[in-house]
Amino acid sequence: MNERIARLIDEAKQKDIFPKRVPVAYDPLDEQLPEPMRIAKRLGEYMAAQPPGLGPDDTFIGRMRFDGSVPADIFTRTGHTQFFRHALDPYYNKPLENLCTLEWQHSNMDFRQILAGGLDGYRARIIAARPAYFGQQEKLDFLAALESMIRGITERALLLAEVCRTEARACTDAQRRETLLRMARNCTQVPMHPARTFEEAIQCIYFCFPFLPDSIGRPDQYLLPFYRQGLADGSLTAEKAREQLQELFVMIHGWTPPTSGNAPFSAESHFVVGGYTIDREDGFNELSKLIVESLLECDLIRPQVSLRWTRKTPREVLRFMLDCERNDKNRRIAFVNDEPRIHALQTIDRRSWEDAFDYIMVGCNEPAFQGGISLGGNTVNIVRPLISTLQERRADILECADYASFYAIFEQELFRALEKILEVSNRFNMLRAKDCNVLSSLFLDGCIERAAPANRNGARKSRYCANLMGTTNLIDSLSIIRQFVFDEKKVTLAGLCAALDADWQGYEALRTEILRHGKFFGNNDDFSNETARAFDRSLWRFAEGRTDINGNAVTYGNLTGYNAHFARYGALTPATPDGRVAGSALLFGSGQSNGHDRDGLTSHLLSVAHMTPTGILCGNSILNITIDEPTLQHPEGFERLVAAVETYFREGGLHLQFSHVSREQLLAARADPQKYKNLRVRVSGFSAPFVSLTESIQENVLARTEAQP
Repeated sequence: MNERIARLIDEAKQKDIFPKRVPVAYDPLDEQLPEPMRIAKRLGEYMAAQPPGLGPDDTFIGRMRFDGSVPADIFTRTGHTQFFRHALDPYYNKPLENLCTLEWQHSNMDFRQILAGGLDGYRARIIAARPAYFGQQEKLDFLAALESMIRGITERALLLAEVCRTEARACTDAQRRETLLRMARNCTQVPMHPARTFEEAIQCIYFCFPFLPDSIGRPDQYLLPFYRQGLADGSLTAEKAREQLQELFVMIHGWTPPTSGNAPFSAESHFVVGGYTIDREDGFNELSKLIVESLLECDLIRPQVSLRWTRKTPREVLRFMLDCERNDKNRRIAFVNDEPRIHALQTIDRRSWEDAFDYIMVGCNEPAFQGGISLGGNTVNIVRPLISTLQERRADILECADYASFYAIFEQELFRALEKILEVSNRFNMLRAKDCNVLSSLFLDGCIERAAPANRNGARKSRYCANLMGTTNLIDSLSIIRQFVFDEKKVTLAGLCAALDADWQGYEALRTEILRHGKFFGNNDDFSNETARAFDRSLWRFAEGRTDINGNAVTYGNLTGYNAHFARYGALTPATPDGRVAGSALLFGSGQSNGHDRDGLTSHLLSVAHMTPTGILCGNSILNITIDEPTLQHPEGFERLVAAVETYFREGGLHLQFSHVSREQLLAARADPQKYKNLRVRVSGFSAPFVSLTESIQENVLARTEAQP
């Protein structure tokens, strides 16, 4: 890393590198304009008024944030006041019937598209779309607003070009003057016209990122032609590309300012490397490696990256990425498997190969599409239908002669809950649609052709996913009911219900017996594995053929994001048959904890790999594993880990991320937070300093079994 990049990194870690927002006084007469036209006009005026944010070490330009005075990017919903008033205030972090709560969404620009065609290409699509909507004024107004948005963005880029030329005229340093003039030339080319060089491509991404400040998608794929061309014609070197990538990463990291409550977390931006190409080959290439190495040289926590593994991924690539992961103190690397993910996207989401192969990971390891939007945003308590079965349906279940009869009643309650979850998700999306979005919708696939905002069913590549808190608690509880009540007959169902009603008080011996000898998920035994698969099949039976209000197929996941929904639901949930006491946190993710995974890492991984044969849980699903650090640093231990991960993926495992820290270290960090303020752990698809986490999330991390590969 050179000194210039080092200075930029230090600056981004110490202060807000984005220029201060300049407020704009909008013309009150704008209120007479159609809604999308008013928004586009004001956004153009806002962008024209913002300072360039050009520093002495910058070779790219375009940093800018919106101030909420007008609806802007749809990821942070800046300016989406109707949404916040009608949806966020009453539903965000507020469990509805201890079953549902509203969560965030993700949206992602297709940078490949703008690099290939520029804004010229978007304008051509707008012109081509108009004839289909003659006579439909609302649609035509929206298309006109998109075209107005293009003009506003173009004016901003040309304004920045003039700033660079002005700076160059006053500059006495010949090298810096030439850099400024080159920056000006770049800003007159992109994003209006197709990028021609690697540097222009990076400038285009840098400039456009604030319009959808989420994921940069698959940069190792869409930047590869520019990289190879530059190396071939001598206009680029690997070191120069590294430097330009690192400046881009600094900007992405800095988009979340140090003063933000989210500043310690890594999931503000997430991209992928590797994965299948359109012709079904593994896509990890020389640029993939350079991108990862460039990222790890930067002592930053954003963006984070996932390796998309395929059956054609060479073991040396997996070994390289795992080696990078174990040596990254900022914990920015995760791993996902293309095989179950793409299969689910094709069979459940009904996506073509051309869409499915090009998926990305965003935020906290949620799958999405370049040029797409995730409209799930519903985090739910999946233990709730079991509680309903044990309490509201007690008279019915006490008549059950076998487990199959009991499960049939539970499935009825499950379906009733899933119906409610889908209904509430639709309600959330109706509230999202109260705001009109123009800026981000320009860059989301389908909004031009449908002449509609992304949050009003304009986005073609949208997804639905409900995140299930307590999946493992539910699987374990069902296993315990089957094992202790119906198979081994160690307790009657009435006796178990009495123990739960008493929160295990007076039934300590039964609880101890369950915790010691229960067949818990995560040990790769047929009993608990089949319980997990039966639950998966129930989800599939409910969801098959269903869609949400936007026509998206129904899928499920199990991550919690930044908020401790698992603890919030747990606080409202009574004791459960797996030995959990009332009020204690539920589990999230696909794995096991609290020492219930007794048979080691391989069994744990295989249980998870085999738990969702239908793929219905291939939504926002994660698996957290804590690895014994000394063993991992030993060559033999590391090779065993590489083999275990490869086996897990070949057997169908979907996601994997690691923390390399002992329970003793975590307890020491709790006792002396200042001493361990830089100790980072993987949480729910993101990393964060352990001492910055809420107590409930800390408890979840502490409860994870420390595995030895």
